[in-house]
Amino acid sequence: MDQKLKQRLLEQSDASIGLKDEIWERLESQLDATSLQAASYKAKRKSSKWMKTTTGIAAAAIALVAFLALPPGTALMKSVQSWFAPEKKIEISVEGQKEQTNGQVHVDEESRYAIYYDKDRYKLIPGEGKDTITTIEELPAPYPQVSLTIEQDVKQTPEQLANQVAAQLAERFSKVDAVERVSSPVDGYRIHAINGNDRLSEVATVYVTSNKLKGSFVLSLEYFLEAAEGHGARFEQTVKQFEVLGPSEQ
Repeated sequence: MDQKLKQRLLEQSDASIGLKDEIWERLESQLDATSLQAASYKAKRKSSKWMKTTTGIAAAAIALVAFLALPPGTALMKSVQSWFAPEKKIEISVEGQKEQTNGQVHVDEESRYAIYYDKDRYKLIPGEGKDTITTIEELPAPYPQVSLTIEQDVKQTPEQLANQVAAQLAERFSKVDAVERVSSPVDGYRIHAINGNDRLSEVATVYVTSNKLKGSFVLSLEYFLEAAEGHGARFEQTVKQFEVLGPSEQ
């Protein structure tokens, strides 16, 4: 593709810096696929069919020019929601058994993240500075409520924040494990805490990962010991679906 055209796209797009390459790749892949199809038709078909393919390339080029001409703030340029399927099947492993869940996407364009969660078991409650994934219906007494919360700290790096989170957990839990460097389910730090050994003992697992700037995302899983292989495992699988979108241009 023409390098000048690509440069113009990168300069004029109001999409996020982190998504510019993805935008270009998607557009370019569509044009390249059309070009390959055109070459095949040229070799095998008559000129009339070649003209149809050429028309397809021209239409794609016009669409790209229209994309570049969109004013800042236009929904197509600004919204990330359309890059994600609203729902998708997700295979998870719970209590040693594989199963498929119906994942529903949540895209937070302000905090710049996306996540799929099991829509048949959980709901996502947006909040001021914190989103919460929890059971659709509250668990009956005496079971503690379970949740996965997502928060962002824009001022502290994961390295700085992990020890702070551990100290905060020590105020609530009788046992807090040492901060652990992990690469899964997210790349960052893991802190695990528990209050006793009873089946209803509260458990917390917290992951701290980069927000691709100078800050961090904190994903806190809270459940009870008996639910470690149920809700706990499902929340771990949900964290695997977490994706940082990167910074957006203002």
